[in-house]
Amino acid sequence: MNRMFVFGAALIAGSLLIGCNSANTDQDTLSYHSSDEMREQSIELQVARKLTNPGKIYVKDDMILINEMGKGIHMIYNENPAEPKKIGFIKIPGNIDVAVKGDMIYADNYMDLVALNTKTGEIKRVKNAFKVFEKQRREQILAMNNGVEPMSGMRATQFQAVSNGTPSSAGNPVGTGGSMARFTIVDNSLYVLDGNNMVIYDITDAENPKKMNEIAMDFNVETIFPHEGQLFIGGTEGMYIYDNSDPSLPVFLSKFEHAIACDPVVVAGNYAYVTLRSGGPCDRAINQLDVVNISDVTNPTLVKNFQMHNPHGLSVQGNTLYLCDGNQGLKVYDVTDKTNISDNLLDADRDIRKAYDVIPNPDNGTLIVVGRDGIFQYDAMDPNNLERISEITIEA
Repeated sequence: MNRMFVFGAALIAGSLLIGCNSANTDQDTLSYHSSDEMREQSIELQVARKLTNPGKIYVKDDMILINEMGKGIHMIYNENPAEPKKIGFIKIPGNIDVAVKGDMIYADNYMDLVALNTKTGEIKRVKNAFKVFEKQRREQILAMNNGVEPMSGMRATQFQAVSNGTPSSAGNPVGTGGSMARFTIVDNSLYVLDGNNMVIYDITDAENPKKMNEIAMDFNVETIFPHEGQLFIGGTEGMYIYDNSDPSLPVFLSKFEHAIACDPVVVAGNYAYVTLRSGGPCDRAINQLDVVNISDVTNPTLVKNFQMHNPHGLSVQGNTLYLCDGNQGLKVYDVTDKTNISDNLLDADRDIRKAYDVIPNPDNGTLIVVGRDGIFQYDAMDPNNLERISEITIEA
C-alpha cells in the first residue's frame, strides 16, 4: 500500500483523533462571498461523514476519493472491494476536482489551487488559479450549500497519526481519474482546465506547484484525458487533440467538431469514444456516443454515432466499453465492431439513478461507478455478467 494512502489501515484501527467541532461537522461551508473570506475557511481532516452529493471520482492504490460537491473529499478504504470503508473526510470548501501524485493531493479550493501533503498536513496555495470562478463556479457551488462551518486550521499531526510507520509500495505514484476529470497528471506536470484555458503546472517539487504555461482554447473545455503522448480534451464544441511531447507546451494537432454538447472523451488504441449529452448548459444537445478514428491524430474522422439516453462518463478496457447513461444506469458494450456497438450490449445495471462516471480496476477485475444514489462496485471479470459486490449509498 502506498504510504500516501495509509489513512485506511490506521483509521480503521481507530488510531486517529481529529480536533473539530463535531456539532458542525455536517454543516455546509460556502456562504462567504469575498475571496479573502473564502480563504479563511479551513481545510482540515475530519471524521467520515455522510455521502450526500457525490461528484468526481479518483482512485489511488487502495483508496477511492469521492468529491462531495463543493465541500471536500470522502476517503474510502478499498483494499477489499466487497467491504469498502469510509474512513475520513478532507474538508476543502469549494472543491470539485482532485488529482494525486505520491503523498500530494491537488484540489480546487474555490478560486485557488491547493497542494496538500498528506504526510505532514502542510498546505500550499496558488491564489486565483481559476479565472472563471467568479462568473461560473461560485454560483454553481454556492447554490449547492447553505450555512457556515467554523474556521480552524489543519494540524500536521492529523495526518502524521495515520501515515507514519507504514511501508510504501513501488507502484505508480499517480492515481487514476474518471472521464469527467478536469485535472490530470502526466509525469511531473499537472494539467488543469479552466474555462477556455488549459493551465500547466510543474510539480517536480511536488509541494510547490509552479505555473509553466497557459494555453487559450476554444469555447468551454470540460474534460481531459492523457493517452500515449497526447492530451484529448472534451469541450462543448468538439474534441481537441494536443501533442504533449513538451510537457510545458502542448501543441494543438486537430479538432473533431460535433454538435454543442457536454463532452467527456476516453481513448483506446486508434479510437476515441465521445459521449454527447443534453442537460445543464447543453439543453439543445443530442444524446449519443461518437466513435472517432484517431489513427491519424491530425485528422480524426467519425466512424459512427449511436443514440443514447443521457450519456455521461465512460471507460474502455480492451474491446469492452463501460458507459454511464444517466437514469438508464450503467451499460456494458462489446466494441470489437466499431460500426455496430448499440447491438452489442453485453450487460447493464439500470438500477443506478443518474450514473455519472466509471473507473475499472484491471488489477482485480472490479469496476467502480458513481451515481446520484452513491458508489457501486462490481465484479467485472465477465463483462457479460456484472455482479454488484458492494455499495455506499446516499444518506439524507
